[in-house]
Amino acid sequence: MSKISSKIVPVETYKYPDLPRYYFPAQVITDTPELLTLFCPVGAPFWSGKDNQLHIHRHHTFSILYPDRDYNVVLFWNADWGFRGYYVNVALPVVWDGQMCSYIDLDLDVQYLTEESVVARGGEMAAGVYILDRDEYEERKVTYNYSAEIMERSEAALQEILHQVELRAFPFDDTLVGWRPVDEVNDLTGLLDEKGKWHFPEGKK
Repeated sequence: MSKISSKIVPVETYKYPDLPRYYFPAQVITDTPELLTLFCPVGAPFWSGKDNQLHIHRHHTFSILYPDRDYNVVLFWNADWGFRGYYVNVALPVVWDGQMCSYIDLDLDVQYLTEESVVARGGEMAAGVYILDRDEYEERKVTYNYSAEIMERSEAALQEILHQVELRAFPFDDTLVGWRPVDEVNDLTGLLDEKGKWHFPEGKK
């Protein structure tokens, strides 16, 4: 899974129900009916709906997006490729039409740090599994009137994630920790502006 496609995809993520969260361009690594994987290198741009500003990635990221699961997985590395850990977003399944990729985030997150993570080895946090943003989820489900279905799916997804981590099932089996791009990484700058507007040249996507 180290071959890089020439295809660049705009990614838009939202907080439920439709509040802009993060927009960023990414390079397609794998595009199959089972999953879509994307790579963002250090220095690539992303726009944040929190402050309506453009920022720069401080880490390499490898995203695994599923069309049939209520979560997605992101692996993080430092600029020198020291592995930081796994981050899992409870989210509605990815929507991908070959041109635009998007998903709706459902607040709850899981962080999984292995013993070999530079975060654990450096003493920032102990190795283990952390459930994050429970308070935010509890607040937002009231504010935005989450449906019973959405709440049930969120909690079920959380339990599935914890089970998959416990089993060390893919992608939590560390088979991707040594992943590296073998091809030249395309320049992703200039594709997104400070207002979250896309500027893809004709034929770029």
